[in-house]
Amino acid sequence: MRVGVFGGEFDPPHRAHLAVARLARDQLRLDRVVIVPAGTPPHRAASTTPAAARLRMAELAFAGERGIDVSSFEIDRADTSHTLVTLEHLAPLGELFLIMGADQLAAFDQWREPQRIRSIATLVVAPRSGLAIDDREAIELQMEPVDLSSTQVRDALRLGGGADLVPAPVLELIRREGLYGGSPC
Repeated sequence: MRVGVFGGEFDPPHRAHLAVARLARDQLRLDRVVIVPAGTPPHRAASTTPAAARLRMAELAFAGERGIDVSSFEIDRADTSHTLVTLEHLAPLGELFLIMGADQLAAFDQWREPQRIRSIATLVVAPRSGLAIDDREAIELQMEPVDLSSTQVRDALRLGGGADLVPAPVLELIRREGLYGGSPC
C-alpha cells in the first residue's frame, strides 16, 4: 500500500492543507493519506490552541475526503513529537511518502535523524513562493506555490475575516469554541 503522511500543527487546517493532501493523493496514486496533527513539536513552542481542538478541526477539515484519515498518534503521545517516531509507527502500513511544504524542506537537515527519515519515506514537497526545492531525492507536487499559512489564517480570523480560508465545519468549531480571539457562540 502507498501511504502519504502529512503532519503539522493544523492550527487551523485550511484550504491549502486540503489542496496539498488531495494533490499528493491523486498525483502519487496514494492508497491512503494520513493527516497527523503534531502533539508537542521539538522545533518550536507548542501551540496555544489545545491539542484536542486542533485534532477535532483536522477531523472536520478532512471528513469525507476519499482515502484521507486523521491520526491522533502524536497528540496521544506524552513525549515530544518527532517525525521519525511517527514514520516508524506507520511503516508497517506500506510504502511511505512524507508530505511537507518547501519551507519545511529548507529546515529538514535540522530534524531528528533526517537520513533515517529518508530511508523510511520518500519526501514529497509542496512548492512555496520564494523557496526553491533543491533536493533531487524529493518529489515536487505539480501545483501553484502555496501562499497561505496557518499564521495568516489565524490573523485573518482574529480580525473577523478568513471565513473563506477554512472549511465551513472548521469555521463553525472555531466560532463555537472562541478560538483565535473570537467570542464563543
